[in-house]
Amino acid sequence: MDTNSLTMEMTKPQAPLEYLNQVIIPETAIRLISQDRGGISLEEARRVMEDSVEFGMYVHDIDEVLDE
Repeated sequence: MDTNSLTMEMTKPQAPLEYLNQVIIPETAIRLISQDRGGISLEEARRVMEDSVEFGMYVHDIDEVLDE
């Protein structure tokens, strides 16, 4: 039975949750930003996302520094 679930085998060397957080979610966000901004390039969308980190941390009252 195919459940379309992420497995350890599919996400090696990362665990499935790490893969989601470090690969799938950021890539999805970049593509959504690109679409929302009228089809800007993925590189431009990545810059928009990076430029908005400080604002997002302020709005959500987060003091910790993100690893890059």
